[in-house]
Amino acid sequence: MLKLLCFSLFVYSASGYFTLPGKCPENVDVPNDFKLADFYGKWYQAYHYSSDGQMRNNCSQLTLDTKPSGIYLNQSRVDRGLFHRYSIAKINIPTRIEDAANMNIKFTFNDAPRRLKVRIYPFRVLATNYNYYATVYTCQYSPLINKHYIYVWILSRNPILNDVSLELAVKPLSKIGLTLKDIVKDDISNCSPKYYDDFENKPTTFNYPVPI
Repeated sequence: MLKLLCFSLFVYSASGYFTLPGKCPENVDVPNDFKLADFYGKWYQAYHYSSDGQMRNNCSQLTLDTKPSGIYLNQSRVDRGLFHRYSIAKINIPTRIEDAANMNIKFTFNDAPRRLKVRIYPFRVLATNYNYYATVYTCQYSPLINKHYIYVWILSRNPILNDVSLELAVKPLSKIGLTLKDIVKDDISNCSPKYYDDFENKPTTFNYPVPI
């Protein structure tokens, strides 16, 4: 009975996260000349889209860095204007050069049950000119409830994204049915949090393991 109750609660919470019917879009194109080396460094999240409509953080940044064990993505953000938090994922590099923009990121949660310790999520770069803007997309599908979830980052090398770059960054989103009206401008008014966490936190963008 307890297992059934826990499963029901899990399905209920997942259904609030996975809000779009059916599988992830299949006609999402990525550039075949993407250069990861030019994508390195810090990016500011200037705009975003979350299909569940939730916005829990502000002042979000993504940074690509190299360590002896591989290439990593650090997602840092400010939570409720109070806490600076971060999450680190290892980037799985595609073997074919033409698939370089079709990356996956791997989170490892050492305190999770064994089957949930390692979780891999798509990280697709839809467009970028490396110096000003980038459009990144992820989609997760739950076969359990036949729904999917989409998150889009519109990234900028500077805290403020210029209008020309924004227009170019939004263009590829038409493939997943989004327009400029759908994306939300990030709040950068309170980026000096009171507290800094010195340990990794679970990223809010990737709430659930795949598949569910």
